[in-house]
Amino acid sequence: MDLSKIDLFMEKLPKNGFPACELSITKDGENIFRKSVGFSDSAKTKPASNKDIYWIFSASKVITCIAAMRLVEAGLIGLDDPVSKYIPEYANMNILNKDGSLTPAKNPMTILHLFTMTGGMNYDIKSKSILESADKTTLGLVRAMAKEPLSFEPGSHYKYSLCHDVLAAVVEVVSGMRYSEYLEKNIFKPLGIKDMGFRPTEEQKKRFSALYKYSNGTKTARECPVHCAYTLSDEYDSGGAGLFSTVDEYMKIITVVACGGTTKDGYQLLKPETIESMGINRMCDDALNDFSSSRFFGYGWGLCGRAHMDPEYSLSKSPVGEFGWDGAACAYVMIDPKNRIAMYFGTHIHSCNYGYHKVHPTLRDLLYEALEEEDGN
Repeated sequence: MDLSKIDLFMEKLPKNGFPACELSITKDGENIFRKSVGFSDSAKTKPASNKDIYWIFSASKVITCIAAMRLVEAGLIGLDDPVSKYIPEYANMNILNKDGSLTPAKNPMTILHLFTMTGGMNYDIKSKSILESADKTTLGLVRAMAKEPLSFEPGSHYKYSLCHDVLAAVVEVVSGMRYSEYLEKNIFKPLGIKDMGFRPTEEQKKRFSALYKYSNGTKTARECPVHCAYTLSDEYDSGGAGLFSTVDEYMKIITVVACGGTTKDGYQLLKPETIESMGINRMCDDALNDFSSSRFFGYGWGLCGRAHMDPEYSLSKSPVGEFGWDGAACAYVMIDPKNRIAMYFGTHIHSCNYGYHKVHPTLRDLLYEALEEEDGN
């Protein structure tokens, strides 16, 4: 497969304000493209490499969905179960009306609502309930979040929120383990992953790529402190945005998912039918309108982030059922079970709309153009 156009595109990214970035693509479990460009430090003394570590922010959500779906396929969690079955504080939620009054929710928030960001929650990590909670553990802070009113009736609309943090807490309750321990036992250790987690060691901190804030008009990046705001306490494992990782470690997970869910040495991360179900839209029409009105035309939301529905509308060259997500520092995740392809773009730049709107879809489509050319030959 000729991926020279992707190579050239990556080479140009530093000129467009990307201080450092990496791209990895696998097909049928084998790496077909791997490239690092730029420098991992602002002084430009350290060329970007596969040793670099990034806060992956919302790319953590893909890992959390995979973790939770292991329990769904085992019959330990039901998609239609009310969240209150696992965390009782979510039993009697209130909805905040436009006039400031509260109305009791008519419908329960379900596990499916957590997966699809349709639970009615928000992303206020500095809410009074969170800040005043005496229990700073994952489950403790998630319980505190239930005190905040919802923005709408659960299931009726889409709003990007702390739903996946709640999902991680459900994993804790069902598994009987701290969320980070569950990931270590069921995903990281079986897949040989060592450079992914919530609390980096001192050695790992030295390997973090510099973090930047992007100016989209001038295509420049200004360095800022390397920090994850979603680490709400030393005891908190944010399923929604708290993980760090290298590109190669992240690829170990999504490559297995793209290739049917079982590693080469026989460890089953997920069943094939589970993976297929993750790329199907689960939103109602109103929620779909909320989601697609930004940049996801032709996509819905499934059980692991965006789910490709309509190539004619999206103008995406990827197939129906492709799914994945991205992150606040411009990471990009794509899983294509049909073609057994996984792609991860790692970088460390906040506020980079150019990345979401131009870089991500361009990398995706250049890959499928190369695939079409190969199939044509």
